[in-house]
Order: sequence, then C-alpha cells, then structure tokens
Amino acid sequence: MAAVLEMFLGRAGFDVNCGSAGILEVAEKGCASPFAVAAAKRIGIDLSEHRRRRLTAEFIGLHDLYVCADEEVAVAVLAMGVEIKKIYNAQVSNPWPVQFQTDYDRTAEAIMAAMYRVIARYFSVE
Repeated sequence: MAAVLEMFLGRAGFDVNCGSAGILEVAEKGCASPFAVAAAKRIGIDLSEHRRRRLTAEFIGLHDLYVCADEEVAVAVLAMGVEIKKIYNAQVSNPWPVQFQTDYDRTAEAIMAAMYRVIARYFSVE
C-alpha cells in the first residue's frame, strides 16, 4: 500500500515518504512474497528489494497518517497509541497466507482503489 500511495502522490506532484510495516510477527523479517512482487510489477512498482518490518512503538507518533489494511490492523494501531484521527482503514483483505497469484493481483487492484480514496480524503489533487 505504501508503494502505491507514494507512486500516486508522486505522479500528482507531492513530495512524500511513505513507509510500510506490519503488526504480525511474520512482519519482523524477510522479503515480500514472490506473488506480491509479481502483482506490484504488473502495476509498475518494484518490490524486489522490499524487506518486511514490524510496526513498533518507535514508529508511533512519527507519522501524519497510518493507512491500515483492515480493521484488525487499525485496532492494533489504535491500541499502540496512535490518535484515531490519524488512522485510515483501507478495507483491503490481505491475501496471505493464500498462495495464488490471482489473489495477489486482485489485492493489488483493491489497494490501488483504496489509495485513490486516501488521496481524495487527505490530499488536495488538482
């Protein structure tokens, strides 16, 4: 989601830095799923060097907006102390642990639609 949002905002002339972090232990290490890399490549994003990281207390309060994939993540971020006005639930289902490329491709499309909604809500794009 961060890469898509950064790409869209960059194309609109915004100079932003979007980061990505997960709430599950699996987010602590490793790289993006090969299915996620392939889905991202189809929409013009290179995730081949992406490394997973976990959202920790050190990240809380550093950002203006926390775009969460779904309600579970939004609730976890809220519980970590982020103000509710800084949390946006993108309502995008995580395809993991499903291992089918079509699921990741559909998720990439859902992410693009969700990031358009983020831009419409939080950014003035002319």
